Amino acid sequence: MAGQLDKTFGVWAVTILFSAILLGMGLLQVYLYFVWYTQDKWGIKATVLTITALEIAQSGLFFSAMYTIIIDHFGDFDQLNIIPWQATTQLLLIYLTTFVAQSYFSYVIYLLEKKRFWFPLGIVILSFIALGAGVAQTILSFRIKFFSDLPSTSAATNTQAALALTCDILVTVGLCWQLSISRTAVQSTNAVVNFIIVTAINRGVLTMVTAALNMILFLTKPGTFYFMFVLILSGKFYMNSMLAMLNTRKHAHTLYELHQVVPVSMGSFVAPNNHGVNIIVTHETTSDRDASKASL
Repeated sequence: MAGQLDKTFGVWAVTILFSAILLGMGLLQVYLYFVWYTQDKWGIKATVLTITALEIAQSGLFFSAMYTIIIDHFGDFDQLNIIPWQATTQLLLIYLTTFVAQSYFSYVIYLLEKKRFWFPLGIVILSFIALGAGVAQTILSFRIKFFSDLPSTSAATNTQAALALTCDILVTVGLCWQLSISRTAVQSTNAVVNFIIVTAINRGVLTMVTAALNMILFLTKPGTFYFMFVLILSGKFYMNSMLAMLNTRKHAHTLYELHQVVPVSMGSFVAPNNHGVNIIVTHETTSDRDASKASL
């Protein structure tokens, strides 16, 4: 029995630990966001509040599911195979978090180049279809009622993971593409662009690996909860990556200011007969409007 528990509810116990850590990181970022960016539009603030509420609720439901199985039904081994309603409901919240985050990144791509609106629109559509697959997987999980029957939901589960992976790839490519063509001859702008590209790549790699592992572990490790480790944490990854993109704007503006070109021209040195020195100094500051655009 112990050999089975460490691959199932043992994985859940470890997941709760990492989930709590990531939620704490996310809540810290939420606090910093509302302190640093009080002038942001209410649409962005509402998005932050929505994804925060979803992840707090998901964490609460996940803990409640674990409590129901381990504490409320302690010693009842038959109960170990029954899926608590909290465990199924929290899956829907994870899929909603994924949709909110991917929609936000699509909006960022749209802001960078509004003429190519079809690209971010395509990402939103794919993400919405992925959400639909997630809803289907949630409904199927309610119907089967037993953990041992989870493989029967593989079609919906893998469809959701595959579409989420596709969206993450498109978001990463779209951000890097639009930012790379924003480079100019101005060093300060390029410093900001390069920084945001690195941030976008790091975000994309993390969420892409998570989606890929979800599929791989679900298919290769049946009868275990290894896939749930990455699936449940994926919501926290999306939350933190979205907030990191929002909060790095402050650092991006700092980079812009540090790399501004301020050439100083010594106009002329005139030495009159009284041996005094007249120095004419001209300051020239180079700036670029695209910097604000590149800093998202």
